[in-house]
Amino acid sequence: MSELRWILLGLGLLLIVSLYFWDRKAPFLQRFKKPKLIVGGVKPAAEPASSAEVPIERPIVKRRKPEKVVTLRVVRREGDEMSAEEAVVALKRVGLIHGKYGIFHRIPEAGNDEPLFSVASLTEPGSFDLANLEDSTIAGLSLFLTLPGGGDPVVTFDAMVGFARDLAEDLDGILLDERGSSWSIQRERYIREEIIEFHHQLSRA
Repeated sequence: MSELRWILLGLGLLLIVSLYFWDRKAPFLQRFKKPKLIVGGVKPAAEPASSAEVPIERPIVKRRKPEKVVTLRVVRREGDEMSAEEAVVALKRVGLIHGKYGIFHRIPEAGNDEPLFSVASLTEPGSFDLANLEDSTIAGLSLFLTLPGGGDPVVTFDAMVGFARDLAEDLDGILLDERGSSWSIQRERYIREEIIEFHHQLSRA
């Protein structure tokens, strides 16, 4: 009877010891269990990559080159209007061609379609209606070139001034600058220097 008592006592101690060690081991095992986070039955998405990991493509913006417009005018000496028909005849006589926008252009001999300079009427809208020239008058002619253009800008400017002088002589007119002031050698030199400086700035850009 005493042996049975010792056996039951031993089993009880063994059970207590087993429970004790199991209770200490459980937290230790929890460290190695990977928790599963499920919210609403949906597995959370992976975190997006940081901005440092994703290359950002920036659009390439082409800078537009700055432009410079050089203008001079041909008007009658007394400020009177000139015959539109006589003006067109004079423009054709010096080799200018009626074309885009209804105005006249100096086309380079090389055959490039881009004009070296152009001539418009000082009377709005600036175009020449070749079908209705009879008995119509205009305030004068505006010669202009836009830089950068084709060819040497100084050579083009000198050519435009030469054409303007020919037109003024043919139409009994005078030359004025873009502000309506009298044209002079000093003014011509000043504008030429401005063109040279503008051309150098474009070359350095």
